[in-house]
Amino acid sequence: MVSTGLAAPQDAAPEPDTARLEEVLVTALKRAEPLQSVPVSVTALTGEQLDGMKLDNATVIAERVPNLQVNGIIGGPSPVFSLRGVSMFDYSLNQSSPVATYVDEVYKGNFALFGVELFDLERIEVLRGPQGTLYGKNTTGGAINFISRAPSFDSTDRYLKLGAGNYNRYEVEGGFGGTLVPDRVAARIAVTYAEADGWFKNLLPGGPDMDAVGQWAVRGSLLFEPSGSLDMLLRYAHSEQDAPNYAILARPGPNGIGAGIFEQFHQLDPIANPNTDYFREGLADDEVEVSFTPNRQQTTDTVSLTANAAVSSSLTLTSISAYSEGDLFNPEATDGAPIEVFKTPYVGRAEQFTQDLRLTSAFDGPFNFILGGFYQHEVIFNSTELQLWNGIDVNLDGAIDAQDCIDSAGGLACRYGNQFDQNRNSWAVYVDTSYKISGPLTLRLGARYNHDNAGLRNFIAQLRGPDNVPIANLIPGDPNDINATLDNNLHDTATTGKVGLDYSPHPDFMLYGYYSRGYRSGAFSAQAFFSPVEATAADPETLDAIELGIKTEWLNGRMRLNGAVFQYVYKNQQVIDVNPVTLAQPLVNLDRSKIKGAELELVMRPFDTLTVQAALGWLDAKLEEAVLRGEDLSGNQLPNSPEFTGNVVVDWEAFRADKALLMVQVEGSYADAQYFEPFNVPRLRESGYGLLNARLALGSTNGRWEAALWGRNLTDEFYITSAADVSGIGYDYTHRGVPRTYGLEFNLNF
Repeated sequence: MVSTGLAAPQDAAPEPDTARLEEVLVTALKRAEPLQSVPVSVTALTGEQLDGMKLDNATVIAERVPNLQVNGIIGGPSPVFSLRGVSMFDYSLNQSSPVATYVDEVYKGNFALFGVELFDLERIEVLRGPQGTLYGKNTTGGAINFISRAPSFDSTDRYLKLGAGNYNRYEVEGGFGGTLVPDRVAARIAVTYAEADGWFKNLLPGGPDMDAVGQWAVRGSLLFEPSGSLDMLLRYAHSEQDAPNYAILARPGPNGIGAGIFEQFHQLDPIANPNTDYFREGLADDEVEVSFTPNRQQTTDTVSLTANAAVSSSLTLTSISAYSEGDLFNPEATDGAPIEVFKTPYVGRAEQFTQDLRLTSAFDGPFNFILGGFYQHEVIFNSTELQLWNGIDVNLDGAIDAQDCIDSAGGLACRYGNQFDQNRNSWAVYVDTSYKISGPLTLRLGARYNHDNAGLRNFIAQLRGPDNVPIANLIPGDPNDINATLDNNLHDTATTGKVGLDYSPHPDFMLYGYYSRGYRSGAFSAQAFFSPVEATAADPETLDAIELGIKTEWLNGRMRLNGAVFQYVYKNQQVIDVNPVTLAQPLVNLDRSKIKGAELELVMRPFDTLTVQAALGWLDAKLEEAVLRGEDLSGNQLPNSPEFTGNVVVDWEAFRADKALLMVQVEGSYADAQYFEPFNVPRLRESGYGLLNARLALGSTNGRWEAALWGRNLTDEFYITSAADVSGIGYDYTHRGVPRTYGLEFNLNF
């Protein structure tokens, strides 16, 4: 590529260009490489960028990454990522997303294992497209890597952040790192704590406001380098969350939440059944009346050991061993109502051991490789209960108990609960190679063999009364043994990989293209409650991708422009099919979808006091062959796939004196219209929304201190992040986005 900057006169030494963009190092391909040298579509958010984003949870990341959506169907602390239209259309706690999440290269497949992670981060890397070679675990859509700050021998890094905001928000975060033994042992510890009242105001007297924050976490790291050829990094992280849960914005149907059933029984006996159906009358979109308000609780622990050993001057052996465990209690007032219509407490526990072992070359010649193996052992326990119309005295005897459920013969005053154990053993071997055909042209080949065994054990679904007295065994459906269980097994294998070329005739220009295949293993349904036919197992899904991309730098490194176009053929996408009337929820496969799209990302620093970042994403994500409940959905838009997404971020150094400077950041993002389910029900459609954030910071020129005012969603935009049709119970189930938040923070580096 030809740079458009002018050369300095031959008789004058060039002065440093302070407006040149900083080089960003990423490990997207398991090597530390400059972002512009990596022939894949990746967005890297640096620690400095993250500090200005006010990351309460991972949902905020979507505002900076084109073609990324984050679905909040089980709450912001448990994000469901959708990347380029590839998403997990399931909210079960036993499932793993097709957009894989890693923390310090440790796979976090289960919801219960992803805790309070967004603190003391060095960067976040978002890899778009199937990662079927180096990232082979359930990654048809992409991978998101959260990379924490590691100990260093070079400097002592200490910082403290204090903050306060609306909704009585208070927070503190700090990190400390340094050398314990010169050139041998270094350590780092970081902590975070945050609390805030809920922004969803609960109008019931004495009830807590919902969607609150109450969390803390600690992460400790110890780096040991016994010799120049070996280093070991031991990490331990613990997090806890305990706060009033998210609230559901239920949109009543014509007969109200309860589908008219409460009114019928009220007419029969207003003493035994004083409640009528609920219509949310007089409530704003950030107000609820809910009586089911147990705190959402989650605890996570992870310990990992990363070791790098130099086998020779050009070969390095890397081992990443990790053990993780987590407990999650998610008590959802699914009806968003003060009466007992529909409540769903979820319980999930998970334990996981993973081992990644790889040999990486650094030859001077044209050929290089990464050869490795991956192993995962996962054990999960899930328990879920659907509590339906538990506020109705069916037989009018003055008590709501198991007899009411029996007498209703139609699901009133009943609880449908299931529980099971699930174990999975996965292993893979992989190789990733590159060969320089000529100076600027490189051939890349990768392959991975995947092997998955999964077992469903002790699955039981029972019908119980509102007093929790067992009535019947529904799955496996044994009429004689109310505690009967069933087992099931899955065995999947797949070969995935990638072949591509990249062409880089100039350090500021790269053109790349590749074909790749991703794979997501089969899965068991966790939402089977009523009949053995619901206890389904979905087949593996695959995605074949073709992508062309370009990476460029201009104006002597002051402008960076990257882009990509792609086409996917997506087969057997796993979806949970929620029947809005019966609430039956089998896990099924959609035959085939086609996704086309593009991204364009720009970073520009026209002069050293102004940086502009912009990104645009376009998607055409359609079902091609899909039938659900006998209805042909061909041509429908895939869930969580708006046609256009984009963002603009402006960082301006507005004023500088000898010892202080004033920084202004303005950020806007937009997501086009989207559906949240494959039937494309018009009333469940989000029509599109834009968000405006800003930050004003006064700090020292040496970076020692900073005081900042921040605001998110400054226009208080109302928008929906997920929706489902449960009209059989009388309403539409929706999650809304976070309203306007703002605050003050003080940062100290020493």
